[in-house]
Amino acid sequence: MSSSARVVFVHAWTPLHAGTGQGVGSIDLPIARERPTGLPIVPGSSIKGCLRDSPDIPESDKTAIFGPKEIKDQNGHAGALRVGDARLTLLPVRSLSATFVWVTSPFNLRRLKRDAEACQLTGLPKNISAIEATKARTTAATNTVTFASGKRLVLEELDLLVDPGTQAEATEWATWFAKNLFPDDPAWQGEFQKRFAIVSDDIFTFLAEFATEVNAHISIDDKTGIVADGALWYQECLPAESILVSCFHAEDSKKPDCKLKASDIIAKATAVSSLQLGGKATTGLGVVKLIAASNRG
Repeated sequence: MSSSARVVFVHAWTPLHAGTGQGVGSIDLPIARERPTGLPIVPGSSIKGCLRDSPDIPESDKTAIFGPKEIKDQNGHAGALRVGDARLTLLPVRSLSATFVWVTSPFNLRRLKRDAEACQLTGLPKNISAIEATKARTTAATNTVTFASGKRLVLEELDLLVDPGTQAEATEWATWFAKNLFPDDPAWQGEFQKRFAIVSDDIFTFLAEFATEVNAHISIDDKTGIVADGALWYQECLPAESILVSCFHAEDSKKPDCKLKASDIIAKATAVSSLQLGGKATTGLGVVKLIAASNRG
């Protein structure tokens, strides 16, 4: 039995709410997060369920790929596709000089490299060096401001000194991300180069907690035309332009008399270009683009 795997980027085109179903503190509807790191995720089960509903995958193949919806007898079988949780890798953060900047950290890059190696993805940059909490690593093209005798990257209320000695490392990573996220769009590749930064793990964790969107929502009473009693709640979302990374793994289909190989299943799953993930679909949330990473240097 053969197997196949791909690294898949999940690029949020609109704010994304993959919730937990219960409130935490002042936020009634928080987003899902990893327990050990506290970083946002979209559960793999949510992605897999949306893929199953996608019209881009032929109905005749869905049972072979995802398994039967109900197993009623001994002829039932498991699905051939496994979808890992999509973990936040690039967070768009408001910037004083560039509208927003895609921010990542050494920990995220190391995890990405580990996932890539497991999926036999090559061509990733080799260097991932530590960075101080007071500094940022940017490309030559990243928009910054200059004051206090140095270039600064201002993210939300954080003022970080740009480290010019590590510019080559940031440029290498920015180039790799840009080519994979926007493979056929040189204009967006250039935009990415102008909006990329690596910060320390502690700073990234802080931004991932406090730089998400938290919006108030209300429900109007149809009879009175005013807010219904107790119908005020706060909902958290990952902002538009957030980029997460998932791993898709597949084996040959276990469905009797089905000839779909692992490579065929991965190809069909990663051919889906867009999905709606998470809740509140009728309000336009959760529109994402899926991009399968390739061996682009």
